[in-house]
Amino acid sequence: MCLRALLVLLMTGPVLADSQVYRTDGAVVEYDGIGEAYAAAIARTASLARKAAGEQFGFDMPDSVSIRVSVDPKRPLRLYTDGDRCFFLDLPAEDKLRPSPISGVFTIYGFCHETAHIAQYRLIRDHSWQTTDAAEAWAHYLGSRLVDIVYEQAGQELWPQPYDYRSEGMQRLNRQLQFPQLNDRARAAKMWLELMQIIGDEQIAPLFAAWDQAQLDPQDPGAALRAALLNVHGGHAIEDWWNSAEQVLVFKQPRSGFAARTVNRKDLSGKGEELKHDDGQAAGKRSIAGSGHAVSFDVVGDSWYLTDVAIFASRYGMPQPPKENFQVWLCDEQGQVIRQFDLPYASFQRGAEHWVRLPLEPTQVPPHFMVVFGFNATATKGVYVSHDDQMDGDSRTGLPGRMGSSPTGDWMIRALVDQPRSADALQEK
Repeated sequence: MCLRALLVLLMTGPVLADSQVYRTDGAVVEYDGIGEAYAAAIARTASLARKAAGEQFGFDMPDSVSIRVSVDPKRPLRLYTDGDRCFFLDLPAEDKLRPSPISGVFTIYGFCHETAHIAQYRLIRDHSWQTTDAAEAWAHYLGSRLVDIVYEQAGQELWPQPYDYRSEGMQRLNRQLQFPQLNDRARAAKMWLELMQIIGDEQIAPLFAAWDQAQLDPQDPGAALRAALLNVHGGHAIEDWWNSAEQVLVFKQPRSGFAARTVNRKDLSGKGEELKHDDGQAAGKRSIAGSGHAVSFDVVGDSWYLTDVAIFASRYGMPQPPKENFQVWLCDEQGQVIRQFDLPYASFQRGAEHWVRLPLEPTQVPPHFMVVFGFNATATKGVYVSHDDQMDGDSRTGLPGRMGSSPTGDWMIRALVDQPRSADALQEK
């Protein structure tokens, strides 16, 4: 079992006494509540999908994947990955693993879908430029292809109850793409399919690697992505594809019209205020993969500067912090970016949640503004942000330009603001 998976088991709760481990070449399954036959089928599915993604498409896949399967009637059906090498499957009951025509659950496709996410995320480490539909459509497209490849190698006998699971692969995707009106996700899947038809299987991994190295402007990432694409595979066909695909696949982070004016910290009054909505009592905590934590604040007038943010939180994952940054955004009330701050993951310690104060370059705020945290979290890397038990302010999940729903209480995130000394007419100069 990979070390990351073991760490997650320790973080998310004790390993059940009756849990078992199934090992095969390329996969390890730690499981409870299901029979060994299902554990073996899951291990082989994930192993074959992993191998195909590496050998046929050239992706940098791990030598082995780790899978945890848990059965709990109180938990919803869910399959997810850490984007690197670990899978997590939560089942309300074992019978959800029966063939899809009986259970309605596409387990084989699901593991192929998540394998496709791993294939992309191991190469494109910062994929925030993708629309949500683009990321899921990529996994739908490649996952469907991987289903067919797994079937070629393992046939119907892969599953304890043999069946023709090609119905979960490209057969299904091709039917979906025949609908007269395609939703955004289907349109994005069509874009990925067309790209692969133009450049071929062997060039998709080099393209993703080139996109990873491109220097992107979050407000307009398309220019750099296009240049990297044409450097890998040029020609009129790919240019025409990009002209159609960019609007479907690429997310442009909205920029606020409010200017990001800054001031030297020594020129501030030193009599700042702490803005907060939480009551200081943590009632729960959340890490949000693919999203973030946002809180709105108000000030009177236009002479206030954001100097620091404070957050009640703790890091989880490996003992050593990831060698990467997380983001704090100062946004206007519409969630449009005024200023982005890149801060080191090492700002957070593992263990119990505690207050972490993060100094920023003092930046002017409008009367209504938002502070947004983005940790690019996965199942094995991220930050737990605490919230209290009652919503008194305006807390939301989301990222700039992608605001979502409200949590059950206020995020324990606070903003520290101050004014320049010149703003106080009664203060001695």
